[in-house]
Amino acid sequence: MIEISNSLVLVVDDDPAVCELLEAILVPEGFDVLHANSGEEALSLFSERIIDMVFTDIQMGGMSGFELLARIAAMDKTVKTIIMTGFGGYDMVLKSLQAGAYDYLEKPLEDHGRITSIARKAYEHVLLARDNAMLVGKLKSSHAKLATANSRLTTLNKQLQTLAVTDSLTDLYNRRYIDMILTQEFERFDRYRDPFSIVMMDIDNFKDFNDTHGHACGDAVLKHIADIIKNSARATDSVARYGGEEFIMLLTRTPSENALIVAERVRSTIEDSEIEFEGKQISVTVSIGVAGASDREPLSSLSELMERTDAALYRAKEEGRNCICLHGDDNDDTDSYTSLGEDIEDYVEEQDRKFGDGADLLDHASGQ
Repeated sequence: MIEISNSLVLVVDDDPAVCELLEAILVPEGFDVLHANSGEEALSLFSERIIDMVFTDIQMGGMSGFELLARIAAMDKTVKTIIMTGFGGYDMVLKSLQAGAYDYLEKPLEDHGRITSIARKAYEHVLLARDNAMLVGKLKSSHAKLATANSRLTTLNKQLQTLAVTDSLTDLYNRRYIDMILTQEFERFDRYRDPFSIVMMDIDNFKDFNDTHGHACGDAVLKHIADIIKNSARATDSVARYGGEEFIMLLTRTPSENALIVAERVRSTIEDSEIEFEGKQISVTVSIGVAGASDREPLSSLSELMERTDAALYRAKEEGRNCICLHGDDNDDTDSYTSLGEDIEDYVEEQDRKFGDGADLLDHASGQ
């Protein structure tokens, strides 16, 4: 892990409580923190200090967070800007990322671990980006060292690409990257009508688990579950850590009833597995929500599909956790499955007869 030294963070928010909270979280990690009440004050500080990253609110008096983001990018492209907003939702997240934000945080800022993780990864990204920029400058002034510097530049670019798309703990895709893949997949569905499904899962009672066993054990559990999910996916699927204890699978060319098979395989494997940590055997369960896009499941947007998946996950938690909830054909309808086992084959065959897809929906479950 890179040691943080002399890294300056600027917090831009007209709420002093937010500034004080971020300072309390980041200073113990080795960061120095400056405060600004507005975008105008933030730009003034940029002319005086070398700043590595910025946490900024979207809505403030005067200059907005998006306008500040653009002005900062024009001054120094290596600075990483994290958007903070109390107006959550998939559309706001996507808008922030498309505007060039490094990441985003939803208010209230309750997940201190995620804040620390974002800051550390942004710091690594800044160091690599500035190292990269320095090498580019050397290339322009020293043709004799072109071959060596170019090799180093290639290595740094690969590291930057990896940092940009992966979660550092689990090595799965991060939320920023999976959101872009989801957007592309929905555009493909909209054009060619190729079905796809989303499987969203959340570790049951993970906060209580962390409080009982500690964060180191919690990290071991996250890695263990990530491996199970990754091993349940095909090469054409995408798997990501979507939040603190939340994971997502994008299953291409897969109707929702087939995604249900994959979800049950993941759920049962996690339920039956144990994690050994410091001589103790630990077990956890997950709740899963499933929703799909197909000709018989009309959708107006990717946001609508994400909302269906999220609603199915919420329903699974309501029904006692350690179960799967599949969003039905009706927007407000969900079908709950506590433990499918052998009954899943009967369910899939019934769906096949009902809709006449003429496909063997069990292929995915056997890894084909």
